[in-house]
Amino acid sequence: MSRRLVVVLFLDLVGWTRLAERVDPEPLQRLLDEYYEICSDAVEEHGGVVEKFIGDAVMAVFGADTSQEDDAPRALRAAARIRAEVRDLRTPATGAAPVEVHCGIAAGEALVTRSARAGIRVVGDVVNLAARLQALAVAGEIIVNETVAHLARPHYTMVPVPPVTLKGKAEPVPVLLVTGEAAAGADGADGADCLMVDRAAERHRLRGIYHRVARERRAELVTVLGPPGIGKTRLVREAVDDLVAAGARPVAVFGSCQAYGTAGNYGALVDMLDALARRVPSCAELLRSDERIAGVLAALREASLPRRAGTVPGPGVEEVSWAARELLTAAAAGGPLVVVWDDLAWAGQSLLRLIGELMDGLRDLPLLMVCVSRAELAGREGPWAPGADGTREADVIEVGALVPADGARLAVSLAAAGSGAEVEPHGLDLAEQVDRVAVYGAGNPLYIRLMMDWLRNGRTVDEVPPSITAMVGAMIDRLPAPGRRLLGAASVIGPSFTLEQLALLGEPAPQDAVAELVGLRLFRSAQEAGGYCFVQQPVHEVAYGRLEKEQRVAWHRRLAGHGFSPGFHLEAAARLLAGLRPDDAGLAELAREAAGALLGEGTLALRQRDVPTAIGLLGRALVLARGGPGRCRSVAAVRLSDALMLSGDTRGALEVVAEGEWPATGSGPAPALVRVQRHLLAARLGKVAEADVAGLRAALDGEEPDRSARCRFEQLLMLIHLDRGRFGAAEEAAVAALGHARDAADAYEEDRLLVALCEIRQWSPSPMAQKLAGCAELLERFAADRFLALPALAARARCLALTGDRSGARSALTEAESVVLQLRLTMGRVLVDQVAALAASLEGEHAEAERRFCRAADALEQAGYVPVALTMRVQAARECARRDRPDEAARRIAELLARREEMDVRGRILCLTAAVLGAAERGRAEPMHAARMDTEPAPAEPMRADVLRAEVLRLLRDLDDPCLRGEVCFDLARAHRCLGEEAEARAMAGRAADSYAAVGAAKPLEAVRAWR
Repeated sequence: MSRRLVVVLFLDLVGWTRLAERVDPEPLQRLLDEYYEICSDAVEEHGGVVEKFIGDAVMAVFGADTSQEDDAPRALRAAARIRAEVRDLRTPATGAAPVEVHCGIAAGEALVTRSARAGIRVVGDVVNLAARLQALAVAGEIIVNETVAHLARPHYTMVPVPPVTLKGKAEPVPVLLVTGEAAAGADGADGADCLMVDRAAERHRLRGIYHRVARERRAELVTVLGPPGIGKTRLVREAVDDLVAAGARPVAVFGSCQAYGTAGNYGALVDMLDALARRVPSCAELLRSDERIAGVLAALREASLPRRAGTVPGPGVEEVSWAARELLTAAAAGGPLVVVWDDLAWAGQSLLRLIGELMDGLRDLPLLMVCVSRAELAGREGPWAPGADGTREADVIEVGALVPADGARLAVSLAAAGSGAEVEPHGLDLAEQVDRVAVYGAGNPLYIRLMMDWLRNGRTVDEVPPSITAMVGAMIDRLPAPGRRLLGAASVIGPSFTLEQLALLGEPAPQDAVAELVGLRLFRSAQEAGGYCFVQQPVHEVAYGRLEKEQRVAWHRRLAGHGFSPGFHLEAAARLLAGLRPDDAGLAELAREAAGALLGEGTLALRQRDVPTAIGLLGRALVLARGGPGRCRSVAAVRLSDALMLSGDTRGALEVVAEGEWPATGSGPAPALVRVQRHLLAARLGKVAEADVAGLRAALDGEEPDRSARCRFEQLLMLIHLDRGRFGAAEEAAVAALGHARDAADAYEEDRLLVALCEIRQWSPSPMAQKLAGCAELLERFAADRFLALPALAARARCLALTGDRSGARSALTEAESVVLQLRLTMGRVLVDQVAALAASLEGEHAEAERRFCRAADALEQAGYVPVALTMRVQAARECARRDRPDEAARRIAELLARREEMDVRGRILCLTAAVLGAAERGRAEPMHAARMDTEPAPAEPMRADVLRAEVLRLLRDLDDPCLRGEVCFDLARAHRCLGEEAEARAMAGRAADSYAAVGAAKPLEAVRAWR
């Protein structure tokens, strides 16, 4: 129980009594049920609760549980939505009038109680007042009390009506009629041509942080938070100007995020990098000299423009991060650098993650990173978010509203500024106009500035609606009809648009009309030729909201049909159509088209390893595709499952394809592709049985052919074969899977399988020529994405080392190491270290080989890959033995021997072989004990060298990696010779030579022949 300020909404149907007299109760009840559902959905979506239904009347409360600063606007939005959607209801009576509601909203103090039996109950005069206002309103009207008007003025236009006498009220009650809605405001142009007031403390803090960065040459991040239009961007620009005026010479670049469309991850980054290229000679020179960095920037610029959707992925997130680091490093080398990320509330998770990575990677540079955003950013992951102890990594500057005196001061400065066109009195003196503007602006500099601009253009204060949002609506209404239509068309395209797109939507001669709106400061030119953008976000949102939904649907579909952001536009069209006509015959097909487009865009992001974006797009595709059992749904589920696995969310990956999710419609088993994915995930977790695989194969053989399912099934077999060391069989499965992917024209699966095949072939019986050809194919395919090219570079280096091409191997390794260094790939370093160790060992550089194997093992253990890490430890111990340190090598092998059950097949057989060879070289075949920890008892059974050798021979029978077989046979041959078993030694050496010769491994073959 508590006393609190609440907003109470009352509404009911107009003419319900007359309708009930003419209509049978059953269809009337159906109408009532639909009406209740509309009301409940709208109220709950806007954060309110329905307190009660009373026949055709509804009472809802906002702020009953938790007050929000915008409870009044939420109530108004809910009422407006209900009014619009109720009009779409079919009246169950011949000749009956359209269904309408009338509404009253009041805000005031009330006692709020909650009980298990009665739920929420609101007691107070505010409830009675809302009911009286609802009775006063006619069809379609929303009438509010003064308190609601005060709270909602930034969001709604309202006009006073004559005070009314309400039952139970001693005095007439001032009330207002809601006449229109405008979308929430947003930061716009920073108003650099007007006075900056009341920001001295914030500017001082920014300057102090900059001087610390310059003095200590250490990067810092500061977050500037505040509501839309409060002057955050202007504050940062003024602080930079202060520094310049004081003699500092910072290089300051700005990048701004968009609130609409899919370019939020790249638009701001492109702005910032382009500014660096323009302003910093070292960056311009770097772009001229490094084609790869220039290519990354060009690809990002292309991705950020509102062009037709492409099908070829550009650089992956690692490449983007590397290019940004290189340019920032070059820029900061000449002196302190200020990078400002504006409107980060609209940023995608990938950009937020990139900012964090840049800060982590550039700590030792004189770099000040300024993140400007609405307060919502503080709740998103990053250095701006408070930790468990309430502290933040970044400094935070919170920008609040101006006090009334400062708001009036700003209005005065604006009234006197600008090309000699001063504000005219229009019946009111200047002081009174300024006072009213300051009140209406509510301390928001952007709102005050917009109001004064209107006054300067000959409008009067009385022409301005009594809320900031209404100001935007009035501005749009005063445009000529062609301008309003063009504004609406541009709003559907997005915050940025081109003349080409406007022409596509049927706008005649758009260039002249756009120029007129540029003159009115509604649009401004963008960097791209023929490109423009909205100056103010409220203008964009209101223009879009005022369009008829039918028009929006048509334009969204037209843009998608011509390849402009099809996922976004089709999804918007489907959402609008569902609200307009949920029973429309074409809605299901439109939703499927939207799902397919989002699936394509999500897959493209996945190919680029932009995992957060992929998860978002694929999740939306899955939601849209859930309406039917189509193929799109199963593919979206599988790819979302892949993306979640890449993000480390194993549980989420399993849940997407869990049996409980399928089938959602109809009966029978889940689609084959989904069932295969379940088993594939189980295999990755080591939880798949032979019987499960056999049952799945039988089920697939009995169903209609599904290339995608067959492709994934072969990948399942590939994983199982790899786990058991059957590399040839794994290669065959990968080749089969690749064939299915190509038959299905599935580039995503093809990419994955080509990389997998390249890695598998390193260990398979394929000849070196075939392995090298596969590497060449991958290097050509992934020329623009070095992350995917890295496995091919490593495999190429390994093959060349085995064939004896020392210079070719070193060249491939140098390139691979450059990729690892520039893209900062931890696991890539492991891959390169393994290959470099092998190459060094083949050349007799055993100390270097041991160092590389040890480093790879350390990284693998840290990442949790224990079986492979143990294999690297075995390889390092073998190199130690080759350095004539037999005692140390024997100790390390003995320690590892005790853990051989934790190893993969490769590590196990190498460890056993090393133990056999070590014993033989010491000239004894007596029992050996595995090393033990001090806390462990001695083994109950001693391990004899001959027993270990028998285990090696058993494993060797199933081994189909020729190079590993050759290595093992050669070690056994040397062991036989040490024991004086010359015939056995020659026979085993012959087997080693045959294994190496079978694949063309000339370098180790040469060593075997020389030994024989």
